[in-house]
Amino acid sequence: MVPDDGKSVTTSPEAARTEFFGLLDEIQALSPGDWANEDVPAGGYCNFQETGNGKSFAGARTLGPLSTTERETLMQRVQQFYVSHGYSVKTFDQSTTTNKLIMTNGFGPDGLVIQLYTGDLNTSVDGSSPCVQDPEGSK
Repeated sequence: MVPDDGKSVTTSPEAARTEFFGLLDEIQALSPGDWANEDVPAGGYCNFQETGNGKSFAGARTLGPLSTTERETLMQRVQQFYVSHGYSVKTFDQSTTTNKLIMTNGFGPDGLVIQLYTGDLNTSVDGSSPCVQDPEGSK
């Protein structure tokens, strides 16, 4: 959750997990189809404010290739989604001779990153949550 001041209010690993996977779900819903989820719900450890006592979450959702029109529509919808959440948006052309690939990145507060890949070979969305303090430590 992002308040009007642009700072994240995610305060626990459970809140970070719920927020991040909810964002992936919302983006996934912008393009109906048979998505495959490859989330890491257990999360991983990160260096929270240089204390080493943090946790973050990662995930990926993939879908087969979309038509050129469907790709453009999805990219526009995702860019609007990013902007509506207060994220900065950057788009990169990562095309090769065998795959026209556009990467649309959303950068949110406290290190949140979500990337949409729309290419000839497939469509995917992935990223990672902010690093939040883990009261359990890095056990």
